[in-house]
Amino acid sequence: MVDTLLILVVFGGITIGIWVSYKFFMRGSTDAEKVAKLLPPGFKPDWEFRFGDTYVGFEGTNNRLALVDWPHAKVVTPREIGSVEKVDESICGLKHRWLVVKVDDPKTPQYRVWFRFSSSARDEWYAKLLALKKASPVRS
Repeated sequence: MVDTLLILVVFGGITIGIWVSYKFFMRGSTDAEKVAKLLPPGFKPDWEFRFGDTYVGFEGTNNRLALVDWPHAKVVTPREIGSVEKVDESICGLKHRWLVVKVDDPKTPQYRVWFRFSSSARDEWYAKLLALKKASPVRS
């Protein structure tokens, strides 16, 4: 009985210690918070996708597309999209799925959005971004 109680106290202490450390030291450093800091104030997307520290969202009322590939972010109009490409990256036999959105910016010419291992979600967003690009007038 004493052994069980000791195990519960140690396990509970470790669990509480980890939780307290997370609350103190991860404040402002979670993926959602990093993305939120880079979005423009008042940005209310009609549709959005965030996974990890990458984000894409479109606000139809102001016709702007927000792209975040932490630590870089850019807000563009759909006609400023240069191209949208599907990219697969294999790491240790696991195939990570990305969308690469190229924009006309010498500092950061492309933004990558991570879809983990899901090709169906990536294909859905690829179609959305291509339709958005095609619906806007061509740049001159």
